[in-house]
Amino acid sequence: SFVLYMPKDIVRGDFYWFGEKDGKIVMVAADCTGHGVPGALMSMIGHNLLNQIVLEKGITRPAAILNNLNTMVQAVLKQGISNIDTTDGMDVALCCFNTGNRELEYAGANRPLVIAGNGNLKKIDPDKMPIGGSQIGFDRSFTNHTHKLSPGETVYMFSDGYADQFGGEKGKKFMLKRFLDTLQQVKNLPVAEQESQLLNALLNWQGDNEQVDDILVIGIKYS
Repeated sequence: SFVLYMPKDIVRGDFYWFGEKDGKIVMVAADCTGHGVPGALMSMIGHNLLNQIVLEKGITRPAAILNNLNTMVQAVLKQGISNIDTTDGMDVALCCFNTGNRELEYAGANRPLVIAGNGNLKKIDPDKMPIGGSQIGFDRSFTNHTHKLSPGETVYMFSDGYADQFGGEKGKKFMLKRFLDTLQQVKNLPVAEQESQLLNALLNWQGDNEQVDDILVIGIKYS
């Protein structure tokens, strides 16, 4: 596996989380509201709540983790029940690997999952709603997806920072399509080389432009 992690500031709003419970491996890529200090505070909240949900409560089904995370973030921030109405929250891609049967489960809050094997990339779209926010009355229930992993497949989770980076000859965003094309080009390389190629592609695009957001890309290759 690799983690390409480039915070915009000293502290960051993107974070990743890893946990093991009952023979299952849970991996999270999260993009919190903002970056810098506000994003870092949300990152700490998300990290601590995931410890409670997965490691203490033993919940490993991705959709159930996100449902719990949403409720707990809203409770911690008193969203919808206090005079100070905050919209802080996070977008999350969350995977659970069952080491016994090669099954991958995924649920997403505004962040997709990409699986690369033979042929074209497979993109699994997330639910179009965040974790947290002041919409207490809105019924949020996240969708659980399953995929049987084949040897050589690589699973990618990422925040929006890579695709949103400005650069190129016209100073435009990298964009999701170009990012997916880059994944298609590097998917068969060893994971360390994939990370290097992704970093080089980003830096070449960025040039002298300032980094605009935290950047997080996680790649996990099944062998």
